[in-house]
Amino acid sequence: MSPKPTSPEAPTDRISDGIDFRNVLGILSRRRSWVIGIPAVLCGIVVAYLLVAHPSYTGTAQVFVDPRDQYTPKDDPLQNSVPGDGLLLVESQLKIITSNEVLNRVIEQLNLQNDPEFNGERITIGRLVKSVIGLGRAEDRALVTLRNLRKNVATKRIDRSFVIDILASADTAPRAAALANAVATSYLEEQAGANSAFQRRTSEAISAQLGKLRQEVKRGEEAVAAFKAANNLVGSRSRMVTEQQLDEANTQLTNAKTRLADAQARVRLIETIEHGDAGLEALPEAIQSAAIVQLRSRLADASREEAQLAQIDGPNHPALQAARAQVRDAQAAIQRELKTIARSVRNTEASERTNVQNLQANFDALKKQSEVNEQAMVPLRELERKAESSRVVYETFLAKAKTAEERQGIDTTNIRLISRATTPENKSWPPTMIMLAAAIFAGITIGIAAALARDALDRPGSEPDPEAVPDAPALAPAEETAPTPVPRPAVVHSQASRLAELGEELLAAPKGTTIVLVQVQRGAWLDDVALQLARTVIANRLDVMLVDADLARHSTTSRLGFDKAPGLRDVMNGAADVHDVVRLHKPTAMRVVPVGLSALAARDPRARQALSAALQQLRVFDRVIVDGGEMGGSASEFGLYYMADEVVFLAQGAGGKSEDAAILVELLRHRQVKARVVIVEPDVSVAA
Repeated sequence: MSPKPTSPEAPTDRISDGIDFRNVLGILSRRRSWVIGIPAVLCGIVVAYLLVAHPSYTGTAQVFVDPRDQYTPKDDPLQNSVPGDGLLLVESQLKIITSNEVLNRVIEQLNLQNDPEFNGERITIGRLVKSVIGLGRAEDRALVTLRNLRKNVATKRIDRSFVIDILASADTAPRAAALANAVATSYLEEQAGANSAFQRRTSEAISAQLGKLRQEVKRGEEAVAAFKAANNLVGSRSRMVTEQQLDEANTQLTNAKTRLADAQARVRLIETIEHGDAGLEALPEAIQSAAIVQLRSRLADASREEAQLAQIDGPNHPALQAARAQVRDAQAAIQRELKTIARSVRNTEASERTNVQNLQANFDALKKQSEVNEQAMVPLRELERKAESSRVVYETFLAKAKTAEERQGIDTTNIRLISRATTPENKSWPPTMIMLAAAIFAGITIGIAAALARDALDRPGSEPDPEAVPDAPALAPAEETAPTPVPRPAVVHSQASRLAELGEELLAAPKGTTIVLVQVQRGAWLDDVALQLARTVIANRLDVMLVDADLARHSTTSRLGFDKAPGLRDVMNGAADVHDVVRLHKPTAMRVVPVGLSALAARDPRARQALSAALQQLRVFDRVIVDGGEMGGSASEFGLYYMADEVVFLAQGAGGKSEDAAILVELLRHRQVKARVVIVEPDVSVAA
């Protein structure tokens, strides 16, 4: 975290990150024999292994496995589409390539049983050791060869494809390529043989069922024919004769009824014309009749002549009378012709009615016959279904038997060799550069760890190193003057021993231990305990952080002269970061977090969270000593006692408030907080 800009009264002292790199470099410099020697030893072991290890070369051949089988001209190409489990099929081929059947073909083809590289007769260090200690045993050469070949052959599928890599390892590059090609060829031969054997077994199994199926078809068809003869059922397989006749009669009846309706409509029209309610033009037969057309033309001519004569001659003129007679004759001829057409239409209507009646009677008879046949068709259809199913099964088996017989000599598997193995240029084992790099890296790592561990083990017995104390950050000019030392009176030996024990326990605690000192009674001699413990930690070459959490009296801050500096109050109020309020007291070389300047609200949850976060960040120091002030003071309101690893109550003697402190200790222990009471006599003080 980068430091925030502060005023001159608040120097930008930084908290240590917990690791002093100068100390680490010093340790590595002193223990350089570990850092250099271990990598050298590991590199020597690797070089020795490289000198005695047998080199290995890997050849790679590629085969393409198409889930769609090849199809013959009789097959439907759409039936050979890629199945949904095509990848599972390809994954299965990986196991087939390394199966015993394929590898045994390779052993026989390359005569690997007599090859010391695979038959287990090559002299190796492991074999010599087993022979010496009596663990070597005689094994079948074929099994040993098969096991060693399987170790040297591997397969993998290229991602997002149906291509398989066949990897084969051998002591020489040409041998590795030949071995990979032999595995690929044996795999293709094994697949072709398996496909031919499958087709042969299929043909034999189907042919064995054809005789039985043929008899079932014959019995079914004979049963159908016998039933038809017994029930006088004549017709084709799909339809009976009575059904065809019924359909034809129905069609004829429908057409006859249509013609009858048309004739009846013409009769009604003629009657309308005869009554004078409609004109002659409404009758189609009248319009289409040549006689009617001629008579109407003559009537028109006579009517026109009559009209002309009526304008010229008088009403009794002979010419006019003759014209009127011609008109009457034409009208009478038209009426006679109309009656003739009416008789014809009525005769047609009567004929159609008779035809409809006859067809209806025929239809009713066929319908009754069809109902009788339908009852007999129920068992017939069941017999026909059985016969048809037997016929379909028989025809299917017959077609499959013929197809399987034709395919015995055809390889329908769609697997082919797409890339033959070539002689590899570089050996695959051992990887010289990788092993040396790994040895160097592992050696350096182990050497550094061993050097630091050895230095940590040797530290308690070593002399203090002045360079172990980090350089102190610069302080503001106003803070460079150290406060005036306070005279230290004599110390009672028994109580000093108690404080010495407390200091020894603090030194033995793990890194980052936080201890809170709480005064049971107010006393100037108790204010010095935190300073004395901090100096004890510094004297043992450990980093210490002294935090003044006595928000009420802040005697530690006053003794060290940091009353006007920002501190813990500002951190809890959110006005500053804990990194910015750390101060260095040069005379004692201890780092201090003063009490600060900001005002705080009682039991502010945000202040409590800020206090907990600040103490957590300060754990990067070896030890953190917190002056918690007097028991029941304002610091306890923010949960300070539950944020430390241990709470120590400093009492003057037994009784009084010491008993209250003991009750509080039991309460903290009940809540799984380490706490205790330490008796300190008023003779103990230390100069600040």
